Amino acid sequence: MAEHGHGGLHHDRAYFDGMYERTLDPWGFETEWYERRKFALTVAALPKQRYRRCQEPGCATGSLTELLRVRCDEIVAYDFVPSVVRAATDRFADRDDVQVVEAEFPAYVPEGTGDLVVWSEVGYYLTDDGLDVALSNLERWLELDGHLVAVHYTDPTDYPRSGQEVSAALDDVEFLRRLVTLIDERFELGIWQRIARR
Repeated sequence: MAEHGHGGLHHDRAYFDGMYERTLDPWGFETEWYERRKFALTVAALPKQRYRRCQEPGCATGSLTELLRVRCDEIVAYDFVPSVVRAATDRFADRDDVQVVEAEFPAYVPEGTGDLVVWSEVGYYLTDDGLDVALSNLERWLELDGHLVAVHYTDPTDYPRSGQEVSAALDDVEFLRRLVTLIDERFELGIWQRIARR
């Protein structure tokens, strides 16, 4: 298993710094059809027409945030790479419905609560300890009947867990009930509803 940053909660931070040294969009979120289609499907799969407050960890430059804005009154989007946080901040500078924060998932939790959490390509970077922290924070922040979206690439990686393992772990969480399953050739999309603990 790879080295893990920030108290052993996630994949090595140097990996992300290295990816972003060369370009602000190393995964092609803005340009690749695969990414644009995945983002469009993510937003289309949301069960509710409108959400009051969303948090999006690992927002990068805000490509998915841009689409989520259409369905959310307010979004707290965050990432820990300063260059992409600056880019996302600039992107939404004239918008008062998107707050961009430089912060690290899963340790950071926005103040208050909300009804939508979007884990787009972030859950498989979490170590076991990191997943425990993320779920504890999720239970505290996500309102009853609110939704968690988890979308992950499913080809082999050297991350702490696979995309399929993220979904399986969420299926075992006592305060979540799966509503949506979309299995693509290269990614898996699930949506869970926050319920009272069984």
